[in-house]
Amino acid sequence: MTVDMFRQWTLKKIEKNPQLFGGDNGNPAIIKEYLSELHNGTKVEDLTQEAISQSVAVSRMRNKLLEVYPEYDHREKYKPKYKRDENTDS
Repeated sequence: MTVDMFRQWTLKKIEKNPQLFGGDNGNPAIIKEYLSELHNGTKVEDLTQEAISQSVAVSRMRNKLLEVYPEYDHREKYKPKYKRDENTDS
């Protein structure tokens, strides 16, 4: 899967169910959804490192997309408290 494909797949899932995938438990939910759709029937111990890495990439993509599309961000407990200033060197 390319980065663009990850982005499209993740955004589609968030748009379909923003309460679940945009909420506080959205990261484990999106990882579970990814693994169940693309690695259905595979035991956890049989997953490749690449599959696990891709599931984590989907989770990171979800966080980035929630910044771009705040209307889908339903986090309460884990909502970012500040917006990072990209013009500073920190």
